[in-house]
Amino acid sequence: MRRRGFPKPGDSGSMASMKSSLRLYSRIAAWASWALLSALCVFISWGLRDRVRLIRDNENERLLSTLITSLREHDSFGSAIEADPVLRERITGFAVYGEDLRPGYAWGTVPPFFNEALLQGQPADRFGRYTVTDTRRRTVKFVLSVNRSAQRRREGHNRNNGDRRNQQGPPDRFSPAFAAGKYLYTEVAHPAYWRTITATAVLLPLCCAGLFFAVFYIRRLYLRNREYQDRIEAQKNLVVLGTAASTLAHEIKNPLLSIRIQTGILKKLYGGTGQEELAIINEEVDRISALIYRVNDYLRDARGEPEGLDCHELLAETFRRLCGGELDGQSAAGKPYWVWADRERLRSVFENLLRNALESGGPAAETGASLCRNAGWILVEIRDRGRGVSPEDLRGVFDPFFTRKSGGTGIGLNISKRFVEAAGGSLRLENREGGGALARIALPEARGNAG
Repeated sequence: MRRRGFPKPGDSGSMASMKSSLRLYSRIAAWASWALLSALCVFISWGLRDRVRLIRDNENERLLSTLITSLREHDSFGSAIEADPVLRERITGFAVYGEDLRPGYAWGTVPPFFNEALLQGQPADRFGRYTVTDTRRRTVKFVLSVNRSAQRRREGHNRNNGDRRNQQGPPDRFSPAFAAGKYLYTEVAHPAYWRTITATAVLLPLCCAGLFFAVFYIRRLYLRNREYQDRIEAQKNLVVLGTAASTLAHEIKNPLLSIRIQTGILKKLYGGTGQEELAIINEEVDRISALIYRVNDYLRDARGEPEGLDCHELLAETFRRLCGGELDGQSAAGKPYWVWADRERLRSVFENLLRNALESGGPAAETGASLCRNAGWILVEIRDRGRGVSPEDLRGVFDPFFTRKSGGTGIGLNISKRFVEAAGGSLRLENREGGGALARIALPEARGNAG
């Protein structure tokens, strides 16, 4: 039974696809959650605004009714307002504007000329009343069209057969002022209304922004927790693998040494007979030894013992040994390319990438390597003209035990990536234009003579 966390060759692509799908679905869920919560905030904000608007309109009706009622005991609108503490606190201006749109009577702070443009686009009720908000003065202008109001009163008078108790309006001594007027203007202060309007205008975007950061922070925590869980699971598997690898290395090393000794004895005893078979045995022994070495390499500390070393010199030496040539466009002379890394681990990275290039199926002569400096980084490129890497495999090519080779272990690229990242760099693999693959290594340049 296959242990969880150790995928079969070829399963890593599906694991990468699952991770990508998880990120996509979590992003969609986060956007949907934010949209729903923001819609709830907007709904609550609209509800609060509608509530205070209804309270405002009800207070306007009550204040105007109180004012009209108070006129029976006072000689003027101003005296009626000043006599009532509530009216005096809430009403900041009162006026009756005539046909010339100038005030025939005014109290408090009112415009010297009534601008009818204020009423354009404003809905009026069936009594000809308009409610206009003034954001600059933080007040509400309550305007009553006297002509339409008088018409409604006459209609009410006719319906009630002259019953004066059903007529609403000022006492008779104020009727001439109303008759000569066109608009009854009242400016009312509504501090609670404006506080709510201002608070919702400020808090709504803040709430939406806060919800946005909260939702996506929760998404980030979820993804990181999932990543940590995967890492913990991988570490558990590495412990099992490390124990198994140590046991295998100890148990297999001596039998392999005995096989080598016995093949050497057979080679001497039988001369030229069976040399091909003995060579196959030795080749398989070497392959098993290399496999054990790779597994041990995978389990050891990726950082190693960093030191200042010339990346150009190490790459050129490895390239000459494996490919039998020189680096592309580079000379051994010149300023060293200093990096801070473990020498053996960096050598292992170059060997893994160069062997992959040589085994890619392309001409060996087309395998090349080069390096250069760029903004404080040492950039290394290793290229070939082989089969390249399919787009599906590119997503999981660095996953452990992922391989398309019949005799590969699937951990070479993963080891290389870990070693490079432990040195503070990055490793990418991409397809080369015109065919083949291209491995790009970026290592931070060590300033000065790192050695």
